[in-house]
Amino acid sequence: MSEKLNWNQIQKQFDQEWVELIDYEWDETKPYPSEGVVRVHSKQRKEFDRLILEDPPEDSAFLFVGKRNRRIISV
Repeated sequence: MSEKLNWNQIQKQFDQEWVELIDYEWDETKPYPSEGVVRVHSKQRKEFDRLILEDPPEDSAFLFVGKRNRRIISV
C-alpha cells in the first residue's frame, strides 16, 4: 500500500486528475479530505472508471483534484 498523503500533497502530485482515496480522513464539514492513500488515479475519467472496475474497493472516496475545465459551446 502507498503512503498516506495530506491534502496539500495530493493536490501537488495529482493536480487535474481523478483520484480514489482509501484509508482517508474526511471531516464532513470540510469540502476536501484532510489525508488519504491514493489507490487509483488518472487524468481521463473513462480510464479512471476502468481501473476502479478492475478491483472495486469496499470503502473509498472518488474525487477530481483541481479545477475542472468546462467548455462553453455557443450556438
